[in-house]
Amino acid sequence: MSNPTLLVTQRDAVTTITFNAPEVRNAIDYNTMVQLRQAVEACTHNGTRCIIITGASGAEGAQPAFCSGLNIKRAIADGMTPDNVYKGLTESFHPAMHAIRSAPMPVIAAVDGYAAGFGCDIALSCDLRLVTERARFGELFIRMGLVPDGGGTYLLPRLVGLGRALELMFTGRDVLSDEAVRIGLANHIIRHEVFEDEVFTFASDLARKSPEALRRGKAAMLGALDGDYRDALLHEAQHQRDILASDDGMEGFSAFLQKREPVWTTPTQSLPTN
Repeated sequence: MSNPTLLVTQRDAVTTITFNAPEVRNAIDYNTMVQLRQAVEACTHNGTRCIIITGASGAEGAQPAFCSGLNIKRAIADGMTPDNVYKGLTESFHPAMHAIRSAPMPVIAAVDGYAAGFGCDIALSCDLRLVTERARFGELFIRMGLVPDGGGTYLLPRLVGLGRALELMFTGRDVLSDEAVRIGLANHIIRHEVFEDEVFTFASDLARKSPEALRRGKAAMLGALDGDYRDALLHEAQHQRDILASDDGMEGFSAFLQKREPVWTTPTQSLPTN
């Protein structure tokens, strides 16, 4: 019996989703992306308050990988025609990316090793990127005469600026961990020896925050990317009003004044729209 290409585990309020094909550096196919979408969407209903997306380790001594992008050999074997590629992107890959982007809780990409091609775009679609010193990001589509097709043209310039994004797209060069943090592609570098534990600790800390504030704060910030400053201010006021009107509205203030940990009771919901 073959191993599943995607592993999903939940510990407390943190769900970890792991690409599980280390023999091909965690390359993905259409079925994997369908499973990824389903796993992320399930987190809305199972008590998850933070998601970690990562890649499985291979044999000892093997180079680690987050996700090396599309499994090209399998795609060719399955019939890689222009129409099939378009259908696979729009019906399988893109819905998974949208699920990550619109998840009503923080989504962390835990990157140890290579995040290449569509694998790079998966990492970019997450809210945060925690990396090891062995991490590498590569928008390498240009090496095959292609353009980014996982949202990279939208996400990359918003993270690193237009000029640098164009350079990375035009050259397809790799970005190592130090540079990734310096240019805003990654948030923090953590030694690979303690990476798994430190990422879980980070995620657990986020999971203890108000789920309603996290949900609405994420919606407000993502919405502001497509609006103007006046709209952003208005949406912030609307979200703040709705938070204060919720069951958890005064819990943060009460806990602060009483010098105790807050107890959040509002269930996880879909991201609000602006």
